[in-house]
Amino acid sequence: MFGQKIKKRYLKKKLNEGFTIIELLIATVIIGILASISVPSAFKWVQKEKQNSYLRELISYFELLKKETRRWNGSCSVRTNTFSFNSYDFVTRKRVAEKAFIVQCKGMDNSQKLRIAQQVPRISENIFQEVNQREFSFTPKGHLSIPNNQSELVIVIGGRPRGGFYQRPKCLIIEAPIGMINNGVYQQNYYFYSGRYGNSQNYSLRKRFCNKL
Repeated sequence: MFGQKIKKRYLKKKLNEGFTIIELLIATVIIGILASISVPSAFKWVQKEKQNSYLRELISYFELLKKETRRWNGSCSVRTNTFSFNSYDFVTRKRVAEKAFIVQCKGMDNSQKLRIAQQVPRISENIFQEVNQREFSFTPKGHLSIPNNQSELVIVIGGRPRGGFYQRPKCLIIEAPIGMINNGVYQQNYYFYSGRYGNSQNYSLRKRFCNKL
């Protein structure tokens, strides 16, 4: 009984006294170490999710082009909309997401043309894209046609973070003429940084470097 009373008094005294400066410093150091580990990892995860989201949007759009050209017996010409940096909106004070491609369709009614034009994927200031073709098209059969009898459309997608780091970007392959779509990871390291061109043409991109998922 006597021992329990002493223990209770000691605990009560410690609670009233609170934490010492040394204990607070130790806790602060531990929190700082955990933050230095978790924050960069969380930042990279957010960047990766933005790239995944854009990749999914790109796949859905190309599937739409294949479907609509075949459905309406029309055709759509696609041109890579190259740009270095996203334009700045002085009203919102933010960078504007730019269209990834300029698309013009024929043999469809105006409502379908408008729908296709409005759904063109947009590249935000956090994303970059490289395309191995300047121009290509989808035929009335929904097939992919590339100039000079090229057999593949290769697109690389990565991030433009404020800090710089090396990483393998995502890739998308569309095989001509049937238009089969595959995606994966490009087997070359890219330097991800905010100064990268937003959308550019890169003739050196090859299907064999895209490791399919």
